[in-house]
Amino acid sequence: MIMTKHEDGLGTLSHSVSALFLAAVLSGCGAEVERAESADGLALATNLGEVLPAPSAAAASCTPLCNGSCTPVQLAQASGLDQPILPFGENVYFSGAITYEASYSFANRVSKQGGSSVQLAQRLQRPPLFLSNGTSAYALVRYPGSSGLGHLNQIGPLGNLTPVPGIDSSRSLSIPTVDATKLYVLDLSNESVWSTPLTGGSWTQATRPIANVAGRSVRVDSTHVYIVADDVAKNQSIVWKAPKQNLATPTKFVTLPGSIVSLTLDDTDLYFADRAGGIFKASKSSGAVTRLASTATDLSIAVDAERYYWFNGSALTATCKNGGGSQVLATVSTPQTRTPEILSVDAEGVYWRNSGQVWKVAK
Repeated sequence: MIMTKHEDGLGTLSHSVSALFLAAVLSGCGAEVERAESADGLALATNLGEVLPAPSAAAASCTPLCNGSCTPVQLAQASGLDQPILPFGENVYFSGAITYEASYSFANRVSKQGGSSVQLAQRLQRPPLFLSNGTSAYALVRYPGSSGLGHLNQIGPLGNLTPVPGIDSSRSLSIPTVDATKLYVLDLSNESVWSTPLTGGSWTQATRPIANVAGRSVRVDSTHVYIVADDVAKNQSIVWKAPKQNLATPTKFVTLPGSIVSLTLDDTDLYFADRAGGIFKASKSSGAVTRLASTATDLSIAVDAERYYWFNGSALTATCKNGGGSQVLATVSTPQTRTPEILSVDAEGVYWRNSGQVWKVAK
């Protein structure tokens, strides 16, 4: 058991963070795997000891990760991690709060190969958010402190932060995303989306407001904006969709009971978790929803070209999109953080955090 401390305005708060118990479990040829559940009633196989048939020829491209032998590695230790982590270039970027009083937040990086972490900024009023469009990465600072950062900062090849001039800080930057050329934010006063060039410039309204909902997140692809917003009165969560090319009122695209979190996407589908343990995907073209699992224990899902990644109980699980089965990458002891988007993935590895550590499984 790892004991951590942080202070808030009421004094010192101590809490325990269980150490990660690590075990790699292989997929294929006698492997322990997890079968996904579909929306049309296929039962979920929750017994990790169940051996499923070998993948069909059509699923053969989703070969086991780590050459069949995964070894999780702790990259960093830092108290109060409370924002999504970002692997980019040679590093993993993470942020949090040493205490939850003003001006005690930080931003760090650590090499993907391990070693000592490097502090990029400290004494910030809020932990920065890290964003990437695949080719560039940014640190978004909602309230710049004494570290010489701007509201939007580009991450350089060596991991340095360079402020982007001309970003108007009068607009709320609390729920952002980026595409190849623009920064988007969800305006929580009326649930409209606004954008500004990643090189700096004025804000432009991208979508019209949505009435009587509470916005949770925003994502974009090459053609559309997707907004997650809860209708609290009806106990529903809705994914709204609007074209990027012209100013339009978003339309209801996906509606589910409860609350949707951790929306992410690939070329054809949206993927998301809900607060009741469900993992779902929805077709970008039709909005048809498939339940992938109902036993998720953390509010996070990440995707790459071949798989989606999620926590099934204590098992960090990689599930083939093509039906080729699942692979348990690591066994992670509870408690989880129960905050969204603690998982991230790139071509090199799978990364996750709890409230005090950053971990990696190399693919």
